[in-house]
Amino acid sequence: MDQVLVDVFELARKVVADADRKIAEEEERRREIDREKLLLQLGARVEDAFDFTSKEKLELESRLEVHDNVGVVEFVVRRVRAIFLLSPNEGDGNTWTLRVIEDGQTPQMISEFQGGTKTEQGSRRLAAARIVTMVGNWAQVGNWAQGAKEPQVVLSTKQPPKWQTRDTRDTRDTRDESKPEPTYGTMGKFLGV
Repeated sequence: MDQVLVDVFELARKVVADADRKIAEEEERRREIDREKLLLQLGARVEDAFDFTSKEKLELESRLEVHDNVGVVEFVVRRVRAIFLLSPNEGDGNTWTLRVIEDGQTPQMISEFQGGTKTEQGSRRLAAARIVTMVGNWAQVGNWAQGAKEPQVVLSTKQPPKWQTRDTRDTRDTRDESKPEPTYGTMGKFLGV
């Protein structure tokens, strides 16, 4: 092929590649702007409908995310191999859906419920407590039903005797007067005395 013709083809390919790159970059910028706008709206809706305590926020590791072009709040519970998604229902201003996505499973709906209102602090706190309760119920009951081990309660192996037997020759009461030792479960959790 003639070198001039090859140069023309290469120049045309370069023009097309540059134009495609610019279009892709613009599309990516537009998607990022739309995503940020969606997350800001979701953040405002969540603040209006729920009042999570700082401990709940820390334990549930909540973050705003977009799934299938819908803004959701992801709750990642460290001890459970699942992500909980809280999403507003379209059409109804204050109805929310809580779903769970397990490792390698399809999403399951846990519940649909009303959020609180901005003017009533108690309703916002109650709505947040409902979410925490549903996540906790699933983590404790639903997850075990699907094959996870049930929690084991660690009992103290040393039980202080109520009464020891008396020696017939000794008239003293031989009650065990030693203090019971504190009992700890897994991860150093204090279970009591």
